[in-house]
Amino acid sequence: SKFSLVISKVSTGSYKRQVYEVPSGKQLVDQAVIDRITWATWTSVLGDEVIGIWSRHAEKADVNCACVSHSGINLVTGDDFGMVKLFDFPCPEKFVRMHFYIVSTKSTVDIRDLYCFSGKMYDGNISSLYL
Repeated sequence: SKFSLVISKVSTGSYKRQVYEVPSGKQLVDQAVIDRITWATWTSVLGDEVIGIWSRHAEKADVNCACVSHSGINLVTGDDFGMVKLFDFPCPEKFVRMHFYIVSTKSTVDIRDLYCFSGKMYDGNISSLYL
């Protein structure tokens, strides 16, 4: 979280968000408490705040990575189609407007921050696109 308590949010393989206190590992289950957390960083593709990143025909595994800018006003995602998409954050409505950039890789696997995207090419090379 943005303040003194260290909290970690994880997304599971079953597409559920879980929130834990660190280092105790105690899971937070009170949704009212979770809703009041101001996150210092955001790299999850799940949550009410990012519903708009999913296109009409996307499957859950199609969006691989996401990252909110340091200012907290933009979100960048990478997907299985080799696209990097730039959204306003939060984007709680379905099918929101965005800017997209097609990159030279089949699958975007890592978004480091709003300014740099890195993806592993099929030949093992790393490509970067600065937005």
